[in-house]
Amino acid sequence: MLHWRKVSKEVARVAVKTRCLSSAPGRPLVELSIDKEGIATVQMQRAPVNSLNVELMRAIHDSVSDLEKDKCKGMILTSASPTVFSAGMDLMELHNPEIKRLEEFSSSMFDIILKLFSSSIVTTAAINGYSGAGACVVALALDYRTMTTGKAKIGLNDTAVGISPAQWIAELMTRIMGKRNTEYALTTSHMFSAEQAVKVGLIDEVATDKTDAVQRCKNFIKLHDNIVPAVRNQTKLSLRKDFITDFKGNREQNLKNFMNMIMNPAFQNGIDQYVRSLKQKKAKSTA
Repeated sequence: MLHWRKVSKEVARVAVKTRCLSSAPGRPLVELSIDKEGIATVQMQRAPVNSLNVELMRAIHDSVSDLEKDKCKGMILTSASPTVFSAGMDLMELHNPEIKRLEEFSSSMFDIILKLFSSSIVTTAAINGYSGAGACVVALALDYRTMTTGKAKIGLNDTAVGISPAQWIAELMTRIMGKRNTEYALTTSHMFSAEQAVKVGLIDEVATDKTDAVQRCKNFIKLHDNIVPAVRNQTKLSLRKDFITDFKGNREQNLKNFMNMIMNPAFQNGIDQYVRSLKQKKAKSTA
């Protein structure tokens, strides 16, 4: 059996290096820590609302890769913000983007979903605030989701802003929620409270606060203590083989479809208006 204290020190050392490499000077994009039981917490802390840009997605991806190499027992993805898990995709990555940067963003998005969905360790999310659009998709790629009660909301609001969710997103959500609940969620762009989300299967447990959400994730991870990791992983991958095979096989076409959607003049016009409205609201609030 692995000596977790030794592993914890090693992963902590690697994590510091990874954080420094994945962020501009200043506060790191993610904080990686491991407790005495070998359970890791990957905490997003890209101010102000953990919008998913290339660097944050790569930081999460690389953190999970490091944990897999060190045979960590499991990981919990959460947020340093008291009110937001993640606002979803960073609009600035999509607003009049340079083609090369958009290609990097698209690839990073597909890479993180595949990494989380097929990870060899147990992956969970302690959703402690708003989790919209891309952040909801990231949560769906994990093995288990807990969410705090109160003002937190989760869902895909793509159709509300004129976007039809990609087929692979619908398929991923259907695996978790079933066809009827997925159809309702995607066509209405409904944002679910924790109590609503657990009823439709979007999350697995409702928590009172972040501490409780993290503990519930740990409890789920520890359910696998007496199961051989290789056997658990083999079983998981076998059950997910169809999605993983299609996701990999259709990657180039999905990337092309995403790029075409973002570069469409109608989409850019819509996002331009939205960005301008946000700037106007910000100006009024600071006036």
